[in-house]
Amino acid sequence: MKNITHLMLFFLILTVLISGCLDTKEAVPATVNPATLNTLGWTQYGEILTDSIVQDVAGVEMTISTTMVTYRDENLMVKILDQLDKMLGAYGISTDKSGEGQFTSQFITLRITLPGGISIPESMLSSIIDNQILNTSQESNIQGLHEVSKEKVTLNSGSLVTARSYEGYLETGNEGMMSVKVRCVQATWNEDGMSTIVVGIIPADDLVIRLPADMRRVGTFTIDIDEGQEYQNILTLIKNVE
Repeated sequence: MKNITHLMLFFLILTVLISGCLDTKEAVPATVNPATLNTLGWTQYGEILTDSIVQDVAGVEMTISTTMVTYRDENLMVKILDQLDKMLGAYGISTDKSGEGQFTSQFITLRITLPGGISIPESMLSSIIDNQILNTSQESNIQGLHEVSKEKVTLNSGSLVTARSYEGYLETGNEGMMSVKVRCVQATWNEDGMSTIVVGIIPADDLVIRLPADMRRVGTFTIDIDEGQEYQNILTLIKNVE
């Protein structure tokens, strides 16, 4: 699949060479409007990342412009930290409330522009993101990732896109201290000569935390997660990408 994706990209660029259109406009960041973020309790996390990828095709250098924006669910992070603090506080274990590296739902947008304003076919966009989800799941030790559903979402622009969901299982910490089922939601579309990819990552079930074996009490704690609400949040974010 990866080789097919590269081949399709080559032919797209070759089409630009034949037409003589070599200019690449800057990729405008795919952002969610502040009103939606405030309503859902999400915030932008980190800076907007921009990049220019230079490809040499038949001795001609062309630029592919990209921008990436990351958001996270602050409300969910606070809820998880509060429950974790109450449960582990009884055992003299303090939690890091800085918010750095804490588990919560995330939403990532990537916008791509090619030379001449041509758009990447949506089938190719889906192949790119499928490969990326697979690579990310392997790097993050997400096991058994598989597609579970598809849902149509109408963007504020009026375009209809397909949100595809995948689920897998993740264990983190020493000896799998925390286990959680995770859900990845992705959608792709083309508008105004730009290609957009969005990916949401949410906990798909309650978080189960195993106490270390050397503590005076062994067992598990459960942190409640409203998976249905988190999924609806992702669909709302997709709808409001600008």
